[in-house]
Amino acid sequence: MSNAHLPPVPPENRSPHGVSNAGKGEISPKEAKANATQRDPAQQGRQGNTHQNTTHQGYQQDR
Repeated sequence: MSNAHLPPVPPENRSPHGVSNAGKGEISPKEAKANATQRDPAQQGRQGNTHQNTTHQGYQQDR
């Protein structure tokens, strides 16, 4: 089996409510650019919390 195509989802594992993104289409390029400029990369993804996670935690003690 190649990795290009996923196997079909068994009927037991399908949602009875249908596809979750049904009815939602792609957003316009203008809207996508506006959304991208509003995001703060310092608060996004895996690196988003580095300042909070790497600051000195003086009151933390090993037990």
